[in-house]
Amino acid sequence: MIKDPPIVVLTGVLCVFFWMVAYVAIIYRGFRDKTYGMPLAALGANLSWEAIYSFFLDPMGDHIHALSIPCFFMDLVIAWQVFKYGSRDRTATPFARTYFKALFCAAVVIAFPLVYLAFYEFHDPLGEYTGFGINFMMSFLFVAMLTRREGVAGQSLYVAVSKWLGTLFAYIATGLTVTTSKNHPMPDSLWSFVTGTVTSTSYPLTPLISVLYLVVFLVDVLYIALLYARLKEAGISPWRRF
Repeated sequence: MIKDPPIVVLTGVLCVFFWMVAYVAIIYRGFRDKTYGMPLAALGANLSWEAIYSFFLDPMGDHIHALSIPCFFMDLVIAWQVFKYGSRDRTATPFARTYFKALFCAAVVIAFPLVYLAFYEFHDPLGEYTGFGINFMMSFLFVAMLTRREGVAGQSLYVAVSKWLGTLFAYIATGLTVTTSKNHPMPDSLWSFVTGTVTSTSYPLTPLISVLYLVVFLVDVLYIALLYARLKEAGISPWRRF
């Protein structure tokens, strides 16, 4: 199953690990605060990506495909929280509160075929365009959710930092796939890794993917800073709130 050099496998596993921590923190805060912690459109797209990558696109093809399966089931728990608590979101419009379940179902129905077709039309078997594209949207939506809500319900720094680290290791793993091989399992130096990564022009690390990641990195740092400030303003210890 594992076809990549060990360093690629390790960074890929770290990517999934930190995303799992983010999911667990979202689920925990959702039950504690009786709300949902992932923006609606982001969840619809993310749930679709996890389902397609886990079960439709080369299932069990490598370690990342296999590890995506528990992520999919974590997404299902978050989706259940949307159904249970979504209509109680006082910051949503009256229309959104009334039709919240229908809106979420519509988000999934729209996202699934779009993501599925994007895998094939963009020739994206590793989920780079689709994964970083969804992450790009998700980062902005987390900031929007924070600014829309009056408090910090459903959110914690552990969610924000884990998402940031998960995406960081995803990019490092992708960079390593273009700078290493079975015959050359480690970069010659940190500099050769950096230059090889940022100058890569072919899949799985194209200039578009690098720009998407850079924007995600910066917006995630902004979200961390804004959430930290909101927690301090509310008199909540940021690191004691999981």
